Amino acid sequence: MYPTHQGFPRVPKQCPPGFTGRYTVVQGDTMFFIAQRFGVSLNALIAANPHIPNPSLIFPGDVLCVPPQSPPPPPPQRDPCPCPVSLKDFINRFVEVTTPCGVVSGKLVFVGESSITLQEGKTDHPIVVRCREICFVRIPRYGPREE
Repeated sequence: MYPTHQGFPRVPKQCPPGFTGRYTVVQGDTMFFIAQRFGVSLNALIAANPHIPNPSLIFPGDVLCVPPQSPPPPPPQRDPCPCPVSLKDFINRFVEVTTPCGVVSGKLVFVGESSITLQEGKTDHPIVVRCREICFVRIPRYGPREE
C-alpha cells in the first residue's frame, strides 16, 4: 500500500460537469506535471479538485478530476499596417527596401494600402513587399538612374 493522506486515498465524490476523466496519482506525480500531461492549466486542475486542500501535497492513490482542455487563445489581432503616404513621393524612383529578410531594390511603381511594388531592373518582374515587413526605405546616392 502506498503512503497516503490519513491512511486512505482521497477520491472526489463527483467530478464537475464536462470533466475529461479521473486520474489516479502515482509516485512522483505533481499537480503541475499532471496538468501538463493532460494539456490543462494548473489553476483549472486545482479548481476541479476541491477535495485536495493542499495542491502541493498529493499522494499515490489520490484520484483527481481532469478538466477539459481549454481551446487555445485566438491569435492576436494585427492592426492593418498602412504604407506611409510619404512613399508615394518615391514613385518611379529607384529605392532600396530593408525587410527582416534582407534588402530588395528596384523602381517603386506602386504604393497601395498594405503593400508596395518594385520593378526589378529593366525587367517587368514585380517585387511585392507588404508594408508591415518594411523596416527602412532609402534612395541610394549611387544606383541605377531613371531612364
